Amino acid sequence: MYRHQHENDTVLPVFTQPLSPNGGESCSHLPEELIIEILLRLPVKSLLQFKCICKFWKTLISNPQFIKRHLLISNAKPSLTHQRLFFSFMTDPRQLLSYPLKPLFQNLLPPVSSSGTMKYWIIGSCNGLLCLYGQSRHCFKLHNPSIMFKSKKSPSAASLDWISNQYGFGYDQVNDKYKVLLVVRNMNDPTQTLTKVYTFGDDSWKTIQNFHLTPIRPSGKFVSGTLNWIVKKRGAGSNQSMILSFDLEKETYNEVLLPQTDGDKVYGHTLYVLNNCLGVCYETNQTHWVAWLMKEYGVFDSWTKFITIPLDKFNKPQCFLIPLFISENCVVLLVNKYNSHFILFNLNSGELDYSWDYFIKSVFNFRRNLHICSESLVSL
Repeated sequence: MYRHQHENDTVLPVFTQPLSPNGGESCSHLPEELIIEILLRLPVKSLLQFKCICKFWKTLISNPQFIKRHLLISNAKPSLTHQRLFFSFMTDPRQLLSYPLKPLFQNLLPPVSSSGTMKYWIIGSCNGLLCLYGQSRHCFKLHNPSIMFKSKKSPSAASLDWISNQYGFGYDQVNDKYKVLLVVRNMNDPTQTLTKVYTFGDDSWKTIQNFHLTPIRPSGKFVSGTLNWIVKKRGAGSNQSMILSFDLEKETYNEVLLPQTDGDKVYGHTLYVLNNCLGVCYETNQTHWVAWLMKEYGVFDSWTKFITIPLDKFNKPQCFLIPLFISENCVVLLVNKYNSHFILFNLNSGELDYSWDYFIKSVFNFRRNLHICSESLVSL
């Protein structure tokens, strides 16, 4: 066996033996480099089936470098067919539910799938991995539903008399590590907080510098190796909203400016991620809902106004819309987290394809823990 170097410096194995199921001559007569390129562009479900064809294919598809390059290709052009919405249904015990994304863009009721009951709820998704949080004992585990992978749970981050305030999950690409940040507060002394980082695979918690500002919402948004929260910067007559950013590699904080608002009264600043870009949305002057995208992370001048919708286009004046996904034909899936309705907005025509009348009745209460998870072969 020798190794083949690709243009992006990813090294994959190339086998000198034929890749046919019976170990004989390959019936396709395709070069092995071409076979690899074809396999890299196949969906996860097909690749899992092909691992059963022969030892050579199983070894290739299981190779960490193959898995990384397959992920890079998938992330470069996300396919609507290979995306699912996951959320913890707030029953007792909780259920991990999901449904395919594509039917939502076709105005169809998607089939709901259950992964069973659990003591955890979802706090984030990255590279096909769901990060699950056991709030009662402050521990985490990873789950890849595409390949049915589940990691061992982390050690507890704190004792039971501490409660969680903020959290975030993401990928440190430099060190090839998945990390969780957790802020906990002492119930007996509310002024006492701890900020900890857990690195999956290292199996230990590290206490780091506390947040110097308090985020408005608990869940951090992952993009470009950072976790991000909206915070209020108070003092000296200022009440300015901004983004508090945490670098997962360096484990340091930074401040990122929000775009300049186009109204005097702005409500409900909310972060989201779309096409691997950080975004912020809000209501302005009680007349419009506005969404922005930061095309280049950390660069203020790259903020671009993405969507503006008059509030009178909706049946109800108050809305809490979050962009979830954008299709190849420029249709954006939005969710109203106040009432769990989905809305399609066509960027080309500027029209709502359907509005409040679309509602998934069986899965009402997903609220804050709705996450899109793409198919991948990734495990620890």
